[in-house]
Amino acid sequence: MSDFETAIWQEYQSDGVVVVGIINTSNPNQLNQFIEENSITYPIIFDPGSPGGVQGGNTYNLYYMPNDGSPYPRDFIINQDGIIEYANNEIDTAWMLSIIDGLLSGNCSDWELGDINNDNMINILDIVNLINYILGIVSPNECEYLISDINEDSNLDILDIVLIINSILGGA
Repeated sequence: MSDFETAIWQEYQSDGVVVVGIINTSNPNQLNQFIEENSITYPIIFDPGSPGGVQGGNTYNLYYMPNDGSPYPRDFIINQDGIIEYANNEIDTAWMLSIIDGLLSGNCSDWELGDINNDNMINILDIVNLINYILGIVSPNECEYLISDINEDSNLDILDIVLIINSILGGA
């Protein structure tokens, strides 16, 4: 069984998490063989416009992410508002579960101020995330925004970066 099947679909289906597989073949024999070999119970849909093989179809073309291998799989987590929270060429189950748990929890009460990626450590990764938010490269979700605003002035800026650096270096 795949990680999608056991760790995500079977674990979170009752919480309203939806998993959909997209396949690039309309051949029912190939599709059924794939589903059987991987013990998949979540829905699998065909990507229209796909010529089959490793070429993508309409969905693949819309969400193309370059890599060195096959065009599939692509892993996405889309939040309740239709915003992509996660996109990756390689499955990273731990990261995906963290995002799903965060989306389902709906609050940030267990997050530590400055621990922007909620990995229980305040370090350079949190600074990189904050810089990406400030530059508009990435948009923070509600929890990420609140936890990033270290001085609680409702602005993400250099002052928040300085406060995180001070925290890392053991300052106030």
